[in-house]
Amino acid sequence: MIKNKDRTPVAQDMVTGCTRCKIDTSHVVVFHNQEGFVERVKCKTCGSEHRYRPEKKVVPAGTLEKRKRRVIKKEDYSKEFDRLAEKLSEKEPVAYRMSGSFKTDEVISHRTFGMGIVKSVSYQKMEVAFREGLRILACDK
Repeated sequence: MIKNKDRTPVAQDMVTGCTRCKIDTSHVVVFHNQEGFVERVKCKTCGSEHRYRPEKKVVPAGTLEKRKRRVIKKEDYSKEFDRLAEKLSEKEPVAYRMSGSFKTDEVISHRTFGMGIVKSVSYQKMEVAFREGLRILACDK
């Protein structure tokens, strides 16, 4: 029995998934690449020749670390928004338009989200703090 299935010699049989049959069937190795790995196989059931697709490695459950995602609660957004709004209360809100040009710390008025404060501006996008949370809006279009 061959230990490394990916290095099966040419003209030898191997069991792998067929792209036409959609199941694991017996195949014949047709071609290797320069490193000696199986490149092409031919299905003994349907006769189709296709690229060899190695089996996906199965990782046992519980071995992968869960990604830690920083979750910001709704109260934190509203507190931050209130702090920014208090700091910029003297500014007059500007109506939001996608074609408009905005600057950092500018107060805008959005139809759906209400009053917002521009936190950062990059090419045709801006990050705006609203009471519900941060939103990325289009600008300079």
